[in-house]
Amino acid sequence: MNLHVATNWDSNLINELTKYPVVNLYGMADHTLVGGGRPSFLLKKVSKEEIVDYIKKVHDNNMEFSYLLNAPCMNNMEYDTKFHKNLIKYIQWISDIGTDSVIVTIPFLIQLIHEQFPELKIRVSTIAQVNSVNRGKFYEKLGATEITPDVMINRDFKTLKHIVEAIRGKIVLLLTDGCLFQCPFRNYHYNILGHASQTVQQFNRNYIDTCILNCSIIKFSDPTEVLKCRWVRPEDLSHYEEIGIHDFKIAGRRMSTEWIVRSVKAFSERKYEGNLVDIIQGFSMSYGGLEKKDPNLKIGDTIGKESKSKLYIDNTKLDGFIDFFKNQNCNAMCDVCNYCEEWAQKAVTLDSESASRYVDSLKSYLNDLITSREFGIETVVEQSEDRKKDGLLWDNDTEELFNKLIKLSPPQFQAMAKVAIGNLAEEKAKRRGSKKVENEDIINAFIEGTPGPFQQDMREGLKRYGLI
Repeated sequence: MNLHVATNWDSNLINELTKYPVVNLYGMADHTLVGGGRPSFLLKKVSKEEIVDYIKKVHDNNMEFSYLLNAPCMNNMEYDTKFHKNLIKYIQWISDIGTDSVIVTIPFLIQLIHEQFPELKIRVSTIAQVNSVNRGKFYEKLGATEITPDVMINRDFKTLKHIVEAIRGKIVLLLTDGCLFQCPFRNYHYNILGHASQTVQQFNRNYIDTCILNCSIIKFSDPTEVLKCRWVRPEDLSHYEEIGIHDFKIAGRRMSTEWIVRSVKAFSERKYEGNLVDIIQGFSMSYGGLEKKDPNLKIGDTIGKESKSKLYIDNTKLDGFIDFFKNQNCNAMCDVCNYCEEWAQKAVTLDSESASRYVDSLKSYLNDLITSREFGIETVVEQSEDRKKDGLLWDNDTEELFNKLIKLSPPQFQAMAKVAIGNLAEEKAKRRGSKKVENEDIINAFIEGTPGPFQQDMREGLKRYGLI
């Protein structure tokens, strides 16, 4: 087993990884001329001098270092003469500081590096979606010596085996990717991430992650989708070794040293008796400090509810899960197969009530974006005119009062509060055994659902209406 591990630029991480079969660390500065697969605000800011020292320490500990240049798009800047000259200087610097290899997505960039910097090994990024023998061979002809296949074929053992047999170079399989199976947002997501990590960027690396919003809504609404994702369990590495794959990649550049080491330890020991959310990315936005670092405050507001949803993927209940995929064509048969659903019922748990509130908060922010309200454009009819839900009706006077009380919330939170507190009021009505939401339900919902800093204003508002 050879592990290729993301770095968060913590020197202590190098010391910890020497205990495990780690042969390679990979990373990049928080923004570069090419860009990568994470937005700059999530990555640690490191100087060129710090990068040089870090790579030296990696080498001193008998590991190699790979530099990420894996954005899928450079906005055609690579063809501008002035920018191109700077790009060549930058790659020369990457080579001069002792980088062993680069991880690249754009075919032209692979050709350029192969031609001008033959001392650098080139690995094709998973973002390039190498999902067939033919595509793998094309990239090899361009100059690539290593390939990380498209994660969407992680459970397509026949295709993986044929790629291994057809490619002369090394296959490095990504283990810890929790993206939706055949995710419709994936290409667009990596495109905006690339631009959000480029030094020269027209809109100053401006970025709102609508893809994460959509992804989390789907996963926390349907636990089956969590098992359809193409992550790999530590216990299942032998299935890949049987077809000739011995190099494995563990992602997590935005994660803490503790998180990265926990994941490395689990895969090194081929065993993890816990929640897969703790060693695989894509199920929790709170890991890695996204709720604290994202410049869009509403992301933080939604993530605050995530932990209460208590998503748990019990790895001890997934023994044998991988066997089915040896002969199944998931691309063709997913709509007529309930295999993942059956296993999800056994292995995945959620606090359904809290998850529903979390999903509602995500939907509220997403709705502000797709209706353009977030951008100050008021063009959409209010969404609250039909309050029927789960067979519940709203008393007309209660509906009118509810809309007045919502105005007591800060303007930036009103859309979110309308969804969250409205749902809570309906829960109160159901608990009373009523099919109609009445005043007492919304009063209790406002008292319970209003965050602490705004509680006093809310109670004063309720007093003003003679409700408490």
